[in-house]
Amino acid sequence: MEKIKKSKCVIVGAGTYGEVYASYLLEMYDVIGFVDDDENKWGTSILDIEILGDLNFLYESISRDVFVFVPLGNNDIRIAILEKLIKNGFSVPSFIHPDANIHKTVSLGQAVYILPGSRIMPLVVIKDFVMISLGVNIAHHSVLENGCFLSQGSNIGASITLKLKSYIGIGATIMTGVKSLGVSCLIGAGSVVIRDVENNAIVVGNPGKIIKYNINE
Repeated sequence: MEKIKKSKCVIVGAGTYGEVYASYLLEMYDVIGFVDDDENKWGTSILDIEILGDLNFLYESISRDVFVFVPLGNNDIRIAILEKLIKNGFSVPSFIHPDANIHKTVSLGQAVYILPGSRIMPLVVIKDFVMISLGVNIAHHSVLENGCFLSQGSNIGASITLKLKSYIGIGATIMTGVKSLGVSCLIGAGSVVIRDVENNAIVVGNPGKIIKYNINE
């Protein structure tokens, strides 16, 4: 039987999360290398995948027919790199693990990453550059704007808008009845949010309370 040829890809970021994504991507892609701005990593390997160089190496030396994934947890950096990759002619596909349960009515943007065990109900809108980790639950009619990050085991109720670059910590719950989470807000691990959250707010606890604001406010 003829072996199916896999598409080639490169992963940006040779940290622990990059290694996790490499483990998944190897099932579907020929991962030809990592790129990372830490020059101490260049020439070393993770999962027998070489760290080739930095982002400049990617732009200057990698063919535009190679797919690029950017599984970085920092929302600002991930968005900036993906936007530059697109501007420079690279393809930045989504990665949706086959064990994620996503209803056919869910709208998915560009370069969306969803890991196993996540469940997304009908009529959810997920915009560009969103990362959804393991075992996340998202109820119907919610909207995730560009660059949101949802950590493992987090739960989003119905008809909630997560604005640009919202960050949801491990096991946090956003209750139905909340209408929106503000731009660049951060919801701490295990928090239970029962009211709307302002832009740049950092929320912790059950019920969630604002403890301070990001310096970007």
